[in-house]
Amino acid sequence: MRGWAARTIFLSRGPRGPFLGRGLGDPILVPETVSDYEDISEVISQIKPLENALPLSRKFGFTTQTDLESRMVALAYFLGVMAGDMSKYPFRRKTYNTMKVRLQLSKRHRSNLRFGGFVAYCATLLGIRMKRIGDYIRPKEWPYDAYRWDSQHSELLMWIFEACLGLGFDERTTDDCLRANWLKEAPFSFQRSFVQGLADSDGYVDLNKHEVGIIVDPNEFLIADILYRLKVRFRSAIVKTQATVMLGVKEAYALPIFNPRVRTHKFELTKKLSEAKRFQGPWPKWLRHEVDQLVSLGRPPSEITLTILDNRGVAIRSQHLRKLNGTKILGSRIGAEGGI
Repeated sequence: MRGWAARTIFLSRGPRGPFLGRGLGDPILVPETVSDYEDISEVISQIKPLENALPLSRKFGFTTQTDLESRMVALAYFLGVMAGDMSKYPFRRKTYNTMKVRLQLSKRHRSNLRFGGFVAYCATLLGIRMKRIGDYIRPKEWPYDAYRWDSQHSELLMWIFEACLGLGFDERTTDDCLRANWLKEAPFSFQRSFVQGLADSDGYVDLNKHEVGIIVDPNEFLIADILYRLKVRFRSAIVKTQATVMLGVKEAYALPIFNPRVRTHKFELTKKLSEAKRFQGPWPKWLRHEVDQLVSLGRPPSEITLTILDNRGVAIRSQHLRKLNGTKILGSRIGAEGGI
């Protein structure tokens, strides 16, 4: 196969042997290293989606999603989430390495339930079982419990981590740069899906600046190259000591930077901000009156901004509130600092 230095892996081999009730799964021939998109495409072409892939595809608005191109786009999204907040658990045996992954998402936003379900759906298209497990129950000092999903152990996940993302067994996505230059030459749909997975995982909406941010540390150069190829305008920034890319909400929604099938709260907020009306001059009396009422009730700036956006389809900024109310709320920050 294309002159690879290749080896055989098994979908369902884990630390305790075969996946319970499934045996080792199908053998897959994989290259030791990935040099381009076609290397990965040849691997994915050997894999059959799980039997529950088709009914799950309808849940997310697809008529069918089992062709090779669709499965490659699903892999791209999965890679983006894997490069973000997904937890990775490698396991070393005498003759092979395997891995399982876990996704934990705050219950603050119910849309995270759909996000986690979509990631698990992408896994089914790659022949990997991933299911929701018991929720994480927070300590008393934490504000929210969390939804959780676990995958099976799989040599394929270990190969994705090592060959596709270019990381070593003991490396971590939070500290070590991805070695995945092949992503720079991947097709548009693959690159966009990868960025969407990363944004749904590590992105946020800054209500004050009307921008979308994605934490890209320590991969700021790789992500910048991909965004250039996607023809997306952005600026680089350091937010809370972390390398971040910032996009205007209109630019972010046009791509779109958040996956429209997943429709997280971040996608919905970006949509509202991109479509919202803005007043360049003095506010109309009705808007000033509504804002004054909310301020008099002691509402924080982020709540005022969201209330006006939801009820009136108008985007305002916190500096507008400062002008109205002097220094009373001067220290309030929204979005990256306030955690939207």
